[in-house]
Amino acid sequence: MRRLPLLCAVILLAGCYDSRFGKPGGDTPPEPVTTTIGELRAKYAGTTFLVTGDIVVSGRVNTSDLGGNFYRTLCIEDEGAGMEIMAGIDQLHNDFPMGCRVTLRLKGLALGESRGILQAGRTPAAGSGFVTDYIGSKPALDAALTRNGEQLHPLVPTLLTIRELTPERCGTLVRIEALRYTPEDLTPGTWAGYKRFTDDDGAEIHTYVRNYARFAGDEVPVGRCTLTGILQYDDAGDGRYILKLRDENDCTH
Repeated sequence: MRRLPLLCAVILLAGCYDSRFGKPGGDTPPEPVTTTIGELRAKYAGTTFLVTGDIVVSGRVNTSDLGGNFYRTLCIEDEGAGMEIMAGIDQLHNDFPMGCRVTLRLKGLALGESRGILQAGRTPAAGSGFVTDYIGSKPALDAALTRNGEQLHPLVPTLLTIRELTPERCGTLVRIEALRYTPEDLTPGTWAGYKRFTDDDGAEIHTYVRNYARFAGDEVPVGRCTLTGILQYDDAGDGRYILKLRDENDCTH
């Protein structure tokens, strides 16, 4: 009978230990990175390929799926370079909120480029029109992506003009001031789809908002404004730059 309290204590300790296992970051130190996102982008040859080496990168999350404009994906950036992770699961903002640092193990994932952004996901099926596919399950995502600790350090958007934009900045959080909504048909509209904005010199930037985004039906404000979003480049069209907004707060007056 004397052993019963001791046995209960052991069980409780074991239970406390197990309850911490698997939490974002935990007590496990971050896995050492082997390269930066910028270096990886510079070496990318333009064709989707399967990563077979032990390539590990790190970055801070600069997007959120809470507003509905990022669907089952998240973007990370580090030292002025960004990439997109095709997670394939919902509610990513709970486990990977904006500002948290993550480690991404690329071995076994496909690496491609879409709209100017380096993209990591599964190898796409034959005949697919996508450069990568969704990772698609939480166990598979957990095997590739780890949150490093609980501290959040939201990224400060890089302040640029339209003429200062470069393809190397795609995937990063960018802010552009002194813009004005300039619709092609000169009539007011909602955020859904692509919207054109111009600066005082007539240079153009477009925004993109999914039809299913929470704020897609809101009217685009008139007057001068500042836009913030993830930079994209539409090389399949007319070579225009695009800001993909995270939510309605990415447009301010």
